[in-house]
Amino acid sequence: MSELLTIEGIDSDEVELLETAGWTDLNSVAKANVDVLVREMSKANEKFRLVVRVPERKKVERWVASAARLLDAPRPSRKREKAAESASLPAEAPVLTVVEDVPEVESDPEPVVVELVNFEADPEVLVMLAAAPVALPLPPRTLAEQGIAPSEIAIAPVLNRAEGDLDVRVAVTNPDPEEAHIPDAPRVGRRADVSAAVQIGDMMTSSGRRGIDTSRLRTVEEVQGEAPAPRASASKSGMDDDRIALLRSPRPETNKGRSPDSRFFIRGVLHDQPLKVWFGGLFAVLLQISIPLAVTAAPLLILHDEMPEKFAWVPEWIIAFPIAVPILGLLYATVSARAKCRVCAQRLYVPKHCLKNKKAHHLPLFGYIGGLALHVMTFKWFNCTFCGTSIRIKK
Repeated sequence: MSELLTIEGIDSDEVELLETAGWTDLNSVAKANVDVLVREMSKANEKFRLVVRVPERKKVERWVASAARLLDAPRPSRKREKAAESASLPAEAPVLTVVEDVPEVESDPEPVVVELVNFEADPEVLVMLAAAPVALPLPPRTLAEQGIAPSEIAIAPVLNRAEGDLDVRVAVTNPDPEEAHIPDAPRVGRRADVSAAVQIGDMMTSSGRRGIDTSRLRTVEEVQGEAPAPRASASKSGMDDDRIALLRSPRPETNKGRSPDSRFFIRGVLHDQPLKVWFGGLFAVLLQISIPLAVTAAPLLILHDEMPEKFAWVPEWIIAFPIAVPILGLLYATVSARAKCRVCAQRLYVPKHCLKNKKAHHLPLFGYIGGLALHVMTFKWFNCTFCGTSIRIKK
């Protein structure tokens, strides 16, 4: 469990937002500038959408004050930690001797002696740390989604205050010619069965500030640009090439004379089931319209039968609306509910409580489903409500 949960007035989602923004411990939060902390959390939430609303500045000030109070509070093991920190760690003699306080026993009054070793002064350990990759902490939500229990994560030894011996041998798989000087076989022997070490990165600085690594973020265009261009094999015919070209863009005569800025300009990849998408939108819109009409028509028909002298103006043909509801409901379940996006495979006409794409079609009273259905029937293309990809149903 993260120690940030001990801060007063903070919940698990806000802890994940703090860790994503780069503040991973109480020490870093206590020393943080409130304005910088609010700004960095806002940037992190824009990228990863961890919370619905970024905490206000007053709430962040209370976090910083609470973290400072928690650091000043006495801890049970503080006396032993101060005794260990006060001792210097020479590079050539890394062995420390600490006397632990144990309950008095009449038969054995002598104290227990534990030897702690500073392996960070070992040259082989320094080579191992230099050759190891940087470890990035995983958010708690990622561990929960992958079903990884905290007990399954190995605990790394503290190299500057370890107990016992440590056999270190370093090797790099497929080393570069420039790194041929690094020894072979990475292995941690007696104390733990570990195949590689972890390099101490920027998060081990005095402030604990790690920051958002924006260099790892790439746009969809950049990822698609790295994909190799498809090569036509000798076995494929010209018909296959035409089919692939038609899948990516419509025929030239389809958009002839239309402005690219117009909604009537058909764009996007070709859907593999265009009829299901079109008729699914038709049945979804008809069902949305028929339900309120049926709700209105049913009591009018009852009043027409009970009081014909007052409700003689009610036509008998409106009984078609209540009858149409189950028929359209069956068509919706068999056609509309099975229409999916070709890219993300989400059901287009099934309501789903989630964050919609900013390119999604939306109309008042009709919502996202009705807006998408009317756009499909009118313009023969649409933007997916969930992934935002442009998809067309016309060649």
